[in-house]
Amino acid sequence: MKALIITFVMACSFIAASAQDADKVKELEQRVRQLEERMAMLEGRMAKTEGGSAANQQTPEAKKMQKVFLQHKEEERKNFKAADIQKAEELYIRASKLMREHGNPKTVLDSVVTMYPQLNRAGCAELYLAQQETGQEKERLLKDCIARFSTCYYGDGAQVGPLAMLQLASYYQQTGRDEDARKLFKRLGKESPDAVGHDGELLVEKID
Repeated sequence: MKALIITFVMACSFIAASAQDADKVKELEQRVRQLEERMAMLEGRMAKTEGGSAANQQTPEAKKMQKVFLQHKEEERKNFKAADIQKAEELYIRASKLMREHGNPKTVLDSVVTMYPQLNRAGCAELYLAQQETGQEKERLLKDCIARFSTCYYGDGAQVGPLAMLQLASYYQQTGRDEDARKLFKRLGKESPDAVGHDGELLVEKID
């Protein structure tokens, strides 16, 4: 009987601990969602730093891609630890603040890419890093965005891969590599006809 009582008490303790852990996970997941919502609102401000506009984010095309973004984030929550997602979002928000205050966010953005390369925010961070570089380093980072982070999304529905293609093609045009630019523009139109920029407009309509 004594052994039975001890077993019962241990089982109750385990259940209580499990319930507490479940509560902590739910609390953490809620925190992550709040951070993501905050970042989605701030996304347009970061876009302005790169010449975008937050005013037109609610175009029908942008709304469509925002739904894709939300589905993508839901899958991420299922497959990765809430604590890692939270930390990546916090770092990304810190970088956003630095950009709005005309600071240097490179170190923070680079930490998102190196520490959490499997998460959505890594692609967003690397694209912003690419936009701050010039020459071969800019080209390298944009190519890496296309190769590794193509399916990452910003909160406004803009997709990293197509944006990187457009920016790399524009870079090629500026440096006299017209044939490389044409190939990328063609690829963008074929692979991502529904992709939008931070202004909510279709990227294919921005092709010269």
